[in-house]
Amino acid sequence: MKNQFNVCYVAIGSNKKDKFDYLQKAVNLIEDDENIRLLNVASVFETSPFGKTDQENFYNSAIEILTFLNPHELLGRLKEIELQVGRTETDKWGPREIDLDLIFYDDFVIDEPELFIPHPGIYERDFYLIPLLELNDKLIDPKTGLYLTDFLGNIETKTIIRKLDKKLSFKERPIEEKS
Repeated sequence: MKNQFNVCYVAIGSNKKDKFDYLQKAVNLIEDDENIRLLNVASVFETSPFGKTDQENFYNSAIEILTFLNPHELLGRLKEIELQVGRTETDKWGPREIDLDLIFYDDFVIDEPELFIPHPGIYERDFYLIPLLELNDKLIDPKTGLYLTDFLGNIETKTIIRKLDKKLSFKERPIEEKS
């Protein structure tokens, strides 16, 4: 049986030191991974902190990828990349060098202690929704069957301050089939 590509969306964020540089390092490492094909990168948004508000503003974006990795393998690889970029332990919602959140993995719905897909934060966080919708404005939440645009009006706390002029760079690579 042939392996199939899985379309996934990952939110990326940083609010320590050179935030943009941390985002770019994460994109570069994801791009260099032989099991991941980076398809597209959303704009970078400056956002106020969510949850724990007494910290620096964040830079947030999202990426669209293809992978053969299963959801748990992909999550593990994202955690490894966070460490490679320089992430250190922090409090929940505390400052971080890099944060990579697996938001969607095809149309999977997973509810496990270590892995929730779709990521539960998409329903209340504009810094997830806006970059995801920039990548694909037809995204459907597999849990509810609703378009992501349907959730925009329900967001109580808006955190996006502005869209940066500066873009994250990546090289488009051809898709190669594995057998």
